Amino acid sequence: MQVDALRAIEEVRAAGERRAVVISATGTGKTILSALDVRAADPNRVLFVVHREQILDAAIEAFRQVIGAAECDIGKFVGTRKELDRKYVFATIQSISRPENLGAIDPAHFDYVLIDEVHRAGAQSYRRIIDHLEPDFLLGLTGLIAFVSVDTV
Repeated sequence: MQVDALRAIEEVRAAGERRAVVISATGTGKTILSALDVRAADPNRVLFVVHREQILDAAIEAFRQVIGAAECDIGKFVGTRKELDRKYVFATIQSISRPENLGAIDPAHFDYVLIDEVHRAGAQSYRRIIDHLEPDFLLGLTGLIAFVSVDTV
């Protein structure tokens, strides 16, 4: 699945598209897949948005394994931690979507944005992030098949 998905994501990017969604069942390795794609795309700055801090820590560990990122390249944006100066920033939706936090981030700060549980993209918190940020590429990940407008993602 991951090989086919990586190929499809690259085809989407090569076609000039700036957004894609991966829909795959829970436990199939979407986080590893996203890390593999980040490694292939080699962006300058990455934002990975999750809905729970426990998932954030697991995503960080997956990225460390796949990308081999140094500790100093990985930052968190959760609670009082706002480590935006790192190459790989892992954020909870609750922290980064707060208007005062999001407003302090240059829309072009991140080249690549990953949104876990993107089927929630219709929620106001997710909309704020999607509408504010202007990455070169945005990849949504979900295990849930949902009917979401293309304009939403």
